[in-house]
Amino acid sequence: MDNLPRNITLHLTENCNLRCKMCYFWGDSGCYSIKNSKSQPKTLDFNLVKTLIRDLTPTKPWYSLFGGEPLLYPHFKDLVKEIKKGGSFVDTPTNGTLISKNAEMLVSEGFDSIRVSLDGPKNVNDKQRGIGSYERAIAGIEILYDEKKRKRSKTPNISIIYTVTPANFDTIEEFFLHDLNLDYIDWITIQMQNFLTQEMGDSYAKLLKSEFGLVSDYYWQSLVRNIDEFDSIDIFELTEQVNVVREILSEKQKNILLLPPTFSPENLKAYLKADWKGMQDQFTTCYSPFVSADIVANGDVAPCHIFYDLVMGNLHKNSISEIWNSPRYIKFKNMMKQHPFMPICSGCCILYLSGKKARKRKEKT
Repeated sequence: MDNLPRNITLHLTENCNLRCKMCYFWGDSGCYSIKNSKSQPKTLDFNLVKTLIRDLTPTKPWYSLFGGEPLLYPHFKDLVKEIKKGGSFVDTPTNGTLISKNAEMLVSEGFDSIRVSLDGPKNVNDKQRGIGSYERAIAGIEILYDEKKRKRSKTPNISIIYTVTPANFDTIEEFFLHDLNLDYIDWITIQMQNFLTQEMGDSYAKLLKSEFGLVSDYYWQSLVRNIDEFDSIDIFELTEQVNVVREILSEKQKNILLLPPTFSPENLKAYLKADWKGMQDQFTTCYSPFVSADIVANGDVAPCHIFYDLVMGNLHKNSISEIWNSPRYIKFKNMMKQHPFMPICSGCCILYLSGKKARKRKEKT
């Protein structure tokens, strides 16, 4: 059996029906926003995807369906059928506004996990994601939950992803403990907004050019933020609210994931100042490049999630096996073994999910 990836993210479509302000794709500085867009939004070729799934069936990889908004993909149901026929797990992040019309399909097709992005109470969420987005997402969650009960199905699991920004850091308790019906929810993720500094991006651009002959800032530039943007976040208030929510959710036996894992004033201060070496959550390497690949909407294969400037090949030209085992990909993996981090790694949420955490030793005084 060929060496093949075990986790696949399918970037199904660049299209989205919302314009979330902090989004690195369609947000104020996103790479697909009106001021930056260089072409019409792309959609992943379904025949290409079917070939990919067939080629990967021996390894039964975990599939994550990504966008844009994944539920806008015109072949979504047929895609899920193909994935489940191959015996794989499939999940998707979603803004939740299209769950209602897809609830019956998601349950009947055995979809495994839905991760709904909501960022606070109605007024806060809608200011950040768009008017009406909160009510549509909540309605979708309720309909999906009822459909699961009706069909006596345990799946899909329903999760909430809460992205902490200057606009919503102080509404975490209100949302999780007063607004949200936790009976519907299996998992909670509270994550800090991902970002890069311009210096990190420039260093990454130099690496792309020197090591891989690539000249592109289309994707990474959309994650660049001025750290002054985060000055309004009260890290003590944020820490207190998250810890209260975590304690109560634990009592209710709800699963909770924090990104970064340590929500303390010291750690969050370092994070928001891009002082990565000063963080308590330090990592020695990331396993993702060795087990995972993203398939971009144009067919490109990228080893790093959302950083699609780094391209290993294209499925319109070569198979996943040929690309995954190519000299170019092997060079990249060897580079990651010798130098565990690229300049953009500290600003990536995947590091907190697939990284090897360093154990900090207290120096004796």
